[in-house]
Order: sequence, then C-alpha cells, then structure tokens
Amino acid sequence: MGVLTQDDWSLDRRGQMSQSRHQEKVRKAIRDNLADIISDEGIVMSDGQRTVRIPVRSLDEPHFAFDHGKQQHIGQGEGEAGQSIGKAVPTGGQKPGQGAGAGDQAGQRILEAEVEIDEIEDTLFRDFRLPNLQEKPKVKQVVEDWEFTDIRKKGIRANIDRKHTLLEALRRSRREGKPLSVAEDDLRFKTWEESVNPQTGAVVLAMMDVSGSMGTTEKYMARTFFYWMERFLRRQYQSLEVRYLVHHAEAYETSKEEFYTTRENGGTICSTVFDKALRVIAQDYPPDLWNIYPVYVGDGDNLLSDNDKTLSLIRQLCQVSSMVGYVEVNPFQRPTALMRVLQGLDDPVFQSSLVAGRNQILNALEHFFRQGVAV
Repeated sequence: MGVLTQDDWSLDRRGQMSQSRHQEKVRKAIRDNLADIISDEGIVMSDGQRTVRIPVRSLDEPHFAFDHGKQQHIGQGEGEAGQSIGKAVPTGGQKPGQGAGAGDQAGQRILEAEVEIDEIEDTLFRDFRLPNLQEKPKVKQVVEDWEFTDIRKKGIRANIDRKHTLLEALRRSRREGKPLSVAEDDLRFKTWEESVNPQTGAVVLAMMDVSGSMGTTEKYMARTFFYWMERFLRRQYQSLEVRYLVHHAEAYETSKEEFYTTRENGGTICSTVFDKALRVIAQDYPPDLWNIYPVYVGDGDNLLSDNDKTLSLIRQLCQVSSMVGYVEVNPFQRPTALMRVLQGLDDPVFQSSLVAGRNQILNALEHFFRQGVAV
C-alpha cells in the first residue's frame, strides 16, 4: 500500500523570496538616497567604475519584543474594562534617534549594501531625454558596425567559414572520386564591410565659469552636474558630441580632462563664453544639420557692464539651439546680477535652475532632462 505525501515547496523558494525582497529594499534605498548618492565626491572623482555603499533598513522576521518597561499587560493580575495596559514607549523614554541626551531605547538596524554605478544610472536616467530632439538631414556622425557580406578564397584563419569550406571540399572530393578531405584550396573565408548608420546630429556645449568667484564648493557642484549629465548623454546617445568651454575674463575651449580638473582665478566676464559658443556653432555645427544644446554653469557673478551683452548673446543662442540651459550654483542663495537679467528672457528654449546645495543637483538634472518636462 503506497503512502501519498505532499512536500511544501514554498520552503525551497524562501531564499529566492528573501533575495527578491532585499533587492527591492536596495532599489528603494537608491531612490530614497539618490540626491545624496549622486553628490558623493568619491564617485565624481573616480572613473565611474566602482561600487557605492548605501544604507538599507534590515528586514526582520516578525517576532516578540521583550518589554524593558516591565509594564502590566493582559493576563497579568486583576483588570477592569477600559483599563490602560501600558504604552509602547515608557513615560520619560525617548524614541530611537530623538532627544537631546542619550536615549534608553533600542535603535533600528540599518545595514549598508554595495551597489554598482550601473544600478544608480538605471534609476537616475530612467526617464531622461534630450528635449526637442529633432530629425535632421544625415550628417557625418555614424554608428560603426561590421557586417559579414561575402565569401572569399583569401582571408585570415579566424574568419574561416566552415559551412562553405566543407561544401567546397565535398564538391572537389566527388569530382576527384576520393574520400572527403579538406585541402588548402577548399578554404573559404568570411569578409566584412563597415556598416555606417547615419544618426541625428546632436552636440552639447558644456560651459563653466572657472573665475575667482567660483569657490571650491561652487566648482564641485558645477563639475558634479556636468559629470552626471555627460554619463547620461554617453549612455543614451551614441552619436552625440560634447565640446568643453570654460571662462574667467576670457573664454577658451579645453579637453574633457582639463575641464574637470582646471582651477583658475581672475575676473568674470560671462559674455566671452557665450560668444565662444556661437563661434563654435558657426564653424562646426550648422543648426539645420544639428540639434544644439549649450548648457552653462556659474555662480551668477558677472561684470555689471557685461550683463546686457551676455543677455544679447544668449538670445542669439536660443535662436539656433534646441535648448539653452543655465544652472546657477548659489550656496548662499544671494540675489545675483546675472539671474536678475536672465529673468527677463522670455524664450521657451531657455531653461534655468538654481542649485543651493549638493542635494539639489538632482533637481537640476531632472528639470533639464526628465521626460515630459516642457521646454
């Protein structure tokens, strides 16, 4: 007589279920701490190929907690209807992390989890897009690929086509009436051609104030903004070009490495960098062929006599650009001459954002690139 048994397979899935719950906790921790994570100096100063540690509240199974207050509860002595049976926190106690002095309550267990930069980018860039990106006539920019298109008798051994080689060997062996063998003349090789796919042309002009008024904090916030902006652009748009312009009393183009490490000083004449941007566009990026995105980051300081010229040049940039972005890093949130002037610029292409602290860099990125934000 057989015995029927039924195994509880849910026990075997508990490990997967716990892992899934932990991963969701990590994803939530990334979302909750995103503003602080992207301003982490360790990430910005690295090459981006590293992990980050973020706090994650632990997942405890339901359990009974010992009452350190030693209060009276149900089942302990005489009681009457409506009688209070105690409080979760004893009178005079403090909740974890609250109060001016040392508390007497246990705290929550918070662990640190390591996450890859890719996971952070997945969350940060999920809905990011370049605004007003339009189809343009085909330009010189292409995405290169290789496609095997032909079979030839000559080639490198790594590209031997086994199928065609075997067919040639069979044909020759039959003609000669000999057993199948592969001779040198039977070898066939795959050959390739470069595949070029013209893409919609887009260029970002990254412009930054490096004058003496930009302190260490301002320069760090500016570079952090550009760091994440560029990672988003490189990840989402293969055919995009980025040009780097900096200025103090004069403007000049620089390399990517120098852009993120240069420490300048001197006066501030903002019009120089916008004039430089217009000259770069006129020389290399015809607006009928390119989507153009000038983005400037500075602290709002400018030579007073230069404000009107700066406003005029930004108006000209708006006429040839898909978006013109202005980010003002202003830790003290003081009124600035440049921001007052730009507030009178009524053009839908122009967008501005104020960054008073590191945790507001996320707001600036979302303002410019979040999908669905009207520009």
